[in-house]
Amino acid sequence: MRVKISYGVDIEDVPSEIEQLFDYVYEKKSDFEHQLDLVEKLLEERELKTAVDTMDKIRLILADMDNRISDVAMIAQGYVNYKEQEGAEDVSEGRPSMDTVRDGVIDTTTEQPTVNQDNE
Repeated sequence: MRVKISYGVDIEDVPSEIEQLFDYVYEKKSDFEHQLDLVEKLLEERELKTAVDTMDKIRLILADMDNRISDVAMIAQGYVNYKEQEGAEDVSEGRPSMDTVRDGVIDTTTEQPTVNQDNE
């Protein structure tokens, strides 16, 4: 049974945590490669029953790796979204990117331009 766990880390430590979580996938990769080599050998020796059992183990390893990769990818995407949002907030704290005068119209028919404001 799979369960979700959570724990808190400083936002600056998220990339390191992601790397550590992904290390699990890398460790499983060696199990996967070993099992693949074993299946190849068993097939050459016509040990089909044992080969099938080993293939089932490979599938479980792959599923485990896939689940972990999915979890790590979701965490990484959340971090990327946070950083992008943080960058957008930093930009909006500066000068407004749009003119703040609502419904402003410049009257160019007079000698000195004036701004006519509707709805205020």
